[in-house]
Amino acid sequence: MRLFSRTFLTAVLLIFVVLAAACSSSEPAASVETPTVAAVAQPTNTPAPPAGPTAVPATEATPVPAAEVPTEAPAEAPAPVEPSVAVTFAIDPAQSEARFVLDEELLGSPKTVVGVNSGVTGQVTVDAGNPASVVIGPIVIDAAGFVTDSDRRNGAITRFILQSGSYPTITFTPTAVEGVPAAVAVGDVLNLQVTGDLTIREITRAETFAVIVTVVSESELHMSGATEILRDNYQVTIPSVPSVANVTNEVQLQFDFVATAQ
Repeated sequence: MRLFSRTFLTAVLLIFVVLAAACSSSEPAASVETPTVAAVAQPTNTPAPPAGPTAVPATEATPVPAAEVPTEAPAEAPAPVEPSVAVTFAIDPAQSEARFVLDEELLGSPKTVVGVNSGVTGQVTVDAGNPASVVIGPIVIDAAGFVTDSDRRNGAITRFILQSGSYPTITFTPTAVEGVPAAVAVGDVLNLQVTGDLTIREITRAETFAVIVTVVSESELHMSGATEILRDNYQVTIPSVPSVANVTNEVQLQFDFVATAQ
């Protein structure tokens, strides 16, 4: 009986040992922690951060530029208009002359008489910005300055016909100019009609000259003109001379002037 009990106890102990070994072998093995990608990327020699709170330095904010909005370029202000300047041109007597032309019979033969006079003065004022405002001053001619191909005729014109001792000048005072274009440039040739008061001795009448103006340069003008008058209208008489007859009543008045800027 004691043997049975010892044998039984031995068997129980053996069973207990087997069960304990079986339980021990069934526990899971310790898991090996796999490092994360961040842990792998971090250098192994990076020093550990100091203990305690660490102040993070503030970084200056970088301003983000606003989106550029295309703006319309401001319109250019118009260039200021420079005021035009009027220029006065004076007739140069050394390059100018006035003339009369008439026909007669001299010693029974037809003859054309031309009297030339360089004693001429006058002015023309022109505004390039407004050519229509042109002003032609009085044209004054020395009544004693006419020269023909005969000294005797010259003396008769001065003393008896024009009476220059009492009326030393012949004057043409323009009152209207027609045909002026809106713009004038160097090289232009203008065809004008110039009307004015012609005074010979003590008689004044309105006459119109056809005038051609050539704009040679900004400082020089050439002017040529002509008209026909009647001697009777100015009471111009021809002395009776046996060798002279049939002097025409029609007289051509002509001029060629050179005017230079002052």
